[in-house]
Amino acid sequence: MTVFRRILRVLGWGTGGLLVGAFLIGYAAPYLSPVRFWWTGLFAVVLPPLAVGVGLFALGLAGRGAYRRQWGRLVFAVGLLGLLAVRFGPRLGAWVVPASPDGGVRVMSFNVPRTFVGQSRSAVPIAAFMKRQAPDILAFQESQVRTGSAASRASGIRASPSLRPLLDDSIGYAGPRVLPPNARVQQPVVGRVPLDSMSVHPLPPDGESSARSRYTRTRFTWKGHAAVLYNLHLHTIGSVRPWSMIPEWPSLDRWEAFLTSYREGALRRAQQARLIRRQIARESHPVIVVGDFNSTPHQWAYRHIAQGLQSAATRRIAGWTATFPAQRPLVRIDHVLAGPAWQITDARVPPPTRPPISDHRAVVAQLRWRK
Repeated sequence: MTVFRRILRVLGWGTGGLLVGAFLIGYAAPYLSPVRFWWTGLFAVVLPPLAVGVGLFALGLAGRGAYRRQWGRLVFAVGLLGLLAVRFGPRLGAWVVPASPDGGVRVMSFNVPRTFVGQSRSAVPIAAFMKRQAPDILAFQESQVRTGSAASRASGIRASPSLRPLLDDSIGYAGPRVLPPNARVQQPVVGRVPLDSMSVHPLPPDGESSARSRYTRTRFTWKGHAAVLYNLHLHTIGSVRPWSMIPEWPSLDRWEAFLTSYREGALRRAQQARLIRRQIARESHPVIVVGDFNSTPHQWAYRHIAQGLQSAATRRIAGWTATFPAQRPLVRIDHVLAGPAWQITDARVPPPTRPPISDHRAVVAQLRWRK
């Protein structure tokens, strides 16, 4: 019996050690250069469930340490709980701060692939969804607008099925007054409030040739003050998706392909995040940054872009904030961020429509000027 108890003890401490080790790697991921530590992002993706396990482990360890006066264990447990409080404490604040939905401009970020919304089912669900959510400014990712030769709103008439129903006069959305001429825009922005202008900017490494690898900067005026909205779609996690590997889980070749693809995606997102961060730092107008970052709040690319910005989800959404995949969301990769000039008064992640119009969920935030 003594040997059996020792085996259980070794297994228990070993499992606890692996859990804490994985948690610490994921916790450190947003602070480590992705050039060498790109692999830490894999642990960051699952940081929330790891945090739950570590929290339970730390509470048990603290209780055991206090009862047996094993102060080293108690201090270690308190340190783990402190790390949890630092990382997840601001998120818990959304549960206790009452929302103030009155007034302000409502912004939605929504990844709606132009190939996902079929012609037969596009118009009614997406129009009804937008009427219910009523965003004043709507930023799409992976939808498309082709502009004409003249840099005017009237030239942007060729839109993908996800956008076309919204440009009907009965719904009331319109593109920016000034559009880039002869451009293919895959991160378009439309509004029920006047949008002054939009510019399209390439992202490395292939933004000059690929419309997918670009971001848009939209200038608008709200209550007499100019502001800018960045609409992003950062590089995907890679061409090999982990859920597609389930039938071939034991295959080392598939794992090698996945890790190679993931590393390439992480390095590209980091390169793009650095460029966007530099552009935001140069802005003289208040900033809103939205889009599909393909990065969770615990990964490097998100943290680099979000420096000095407020997260709508952290500030105002009480509950599950994951946005992908739409039907059973596991991770939050779609974000709305706002600069210090803005106050986030309300935010939400609406449930998906039936039939679905995207494989992502939207993020909606209401903002007003900070007094």
